[in-house]
Amino acid sequence: MDDLTQYVIKNEYYNSIKEEVICIICAQIKKNPIMCSKCQNSFCSKCIEIWNKENKNCPYKCINPEYVFCRLINVLLSKLNFTCKNNCGQIIQYNNFDEHYELECSKIDLTEKSKKLFKKYTELEIKYNKLKKAFSSLINFELDSKIIEEPEDLTFIKNLLSQYYSKSLVFKLLYRATRDGDTAQAFHECCDNKEGGILVIFQTTNDIIFGGFTNATWIQHFNPERKAAGRDKIGEINFLFQVNLKKVYNLRISGKHEKIAAIFCRSDCGPCFGSLGEDIWVHNNFLSKRGILHKDLSKGRKCSFMTNEDYELNNGESFFLLKELEAFLLI
Repeated sequence: MDDLTQYVIKNEYYNSIKEEVICIICAQIKKNPIMCSKCQNSFCSKCIEIWNKENKNCPYKCINPEYVFCRLINVLLSKLNFTCKNNCGQIIQYNNFDEHYELECSKIDLTEKSKKLFKKYTELEIKYNKLKKAFSSLINFELDSKIIEEPEDLTFIKNLLSQYYSKSLVFKLLYRATRDGDTAQAFHECCDNKEGGILVIFQTTNDIIFGGFTNATWIQHFNPERKAAGRDKIGEINFLFQVNLKKVYNLRISGKHEKIAAIFCRSDCGPCFGSLGEDIWVHNNFLSKRGILHKDLSKGRKCSFMTNEDYELNNGESFFLLKELEAFLLI
């Protein structure tokens, strides 16, 4: 989009929302606005892209910000009216400004309009071919997931597993929290004593997606003499992954004073990864109670998996609240 500020109709409605729709970075009407989930302030998506190259915090000083779609500002913008920059006399809405100028305006030269239509068609064709290629690469990869739906995310998961398995990758959905219940008992009833390898995917309320895979066998371990007791287990293939960042984390090489494990099995906990669940810990009722990523180096503890930064799976935050959790058996 162009700078829309000079074309906006400055009526009473615009004046009432002006402070909300002007970006503090470029001082223009916001384009494709996104907001910082911490301070709830919104900005042009392009402005934030440029801002992030030199700044780790958001413009309002929030540490480790996460930017999300800003529905409220988009609704406000959609009700603004603009004049055509070709002075064709039509009144245009925010969401149709560029399309009107490029394809609909009566003052557009027909030759120029044909060129723009051809360019748009070419761009759509390229996008279609990319999607077609991504989907074709998933023919031998079946995953009935409500979390992993984007082609590039599916390809990422497939490529991780293809390093260890040469056969077609077919997964059976064992457990979904919103379907089967978010209790530790429900998870263990669905997933315990299953051989072949289990893929676990976590989706937070902030739409951060991470998970883990192991071919160790999950069990519902319980020791009445020790309430906090669980059992560490390790398989031949073990790794964690972060879908948004497209990163994978393998187990550390066990040192003399380190205890390394892929998963931690305990009857009152959901799927926990790492020795004592220090990499990913989810207790009972994990859609309503916070999960934890541990990284307490001051006490000499270390995560089992090799993350580069503290709490990297959750964008630098130790605590998370889940929106969904799924587990799949490799068959």
